[in-house]
Amino acid sequence: MELRDHYTLNLLGVGLNPTRAPFLCISDIVYLLINKGKKMNRLLILLSMILLVVGCNQENQINIKHAVDAAPEHYKVEFENEYVRVIRVTYNPGETSVMHSHKPLVGVTLTGGQGKFTDPDGNVETRPENFAGDILSDSGEAHSVHSISKGYEELIFVEAKKKYPSKGSNILNAALIDSMNSNIELEEHGIRVIRTTAPAGGESPMHSHGAGVAVSLTDQKTIHTSQSGEVTEVNLKAGSMSWRGEVTHSGKNINDKDLEVILFELM
Repeated sequence: MELRDHYTLNLLGVGLNPTRAPFLCISDIVYLLINKGKKMNRLLILLSMILLVVGCNQENQINIKHAVDAAPEHYKVEFENEYVRVIRVTYNPGETSVMHSHKPLVGVTLTGGQGKFTDPDGNVETRPENFAGDILSDSGEAHSVHSISKGYEELIFVEAKKKYPSKGSNILNAALIDSMNSNIELEEHGIRVIRTTAPAGGESPMHSHGAGVAVSLTDQKTIHTSQSGEVTEVNLKAGSMSWRGEVTHSGKNINDKDLEVILFELM
């Protein structure tokens, strides 16, 4: 008889359903040890404890709702299509969210801030203070958040949903052109994060961008010229976001102030 079969028979023998074994919790372990211990040898009890504790943690994680459902006062979907979901996050100093989860994500803080994060086991982590324009990444572990920011905090989170069907371009991506101030800061969770800056009146040569989300860190007033010569003027307020598919164009900052934009390009 295989150990797995022996394990199943022991669970049946003590009155437990083996199909639920990976999701049993501490109370089940206590029941086994106190009431049924004589029917299980020590090795099986040890194996059961390991499996049951892991299963309990998994079950707790499964039952924790996504942030936009669990804490909609802090996490609001601003844009969503079949490729991405964009979430705007807001906290006032001293506010605390309920326990929630995330999909793996990258993002940018618009204001800066700081928080204490508590996981489902009660462990508390005070994360370093971040500042306006800082890039962040999160693998999606469940937590609650207590804001210890000095002021109002606002962030943009970007979750990749599925791969974008890229057609490619014969023109270099902006991040690969030395004369452009476009730098890759992060590549995680299916998203490439690029910081682009341009001085007032600055012009850029013809370049391409992958599909994704653009977040303006400053007021944006630019002119884009496509390969066919079509001219488009873009006017966006600081903190705004926009989705765009793959695009090839040249550009000019027609504002009297420097420009700074974070691009979240799907990989």
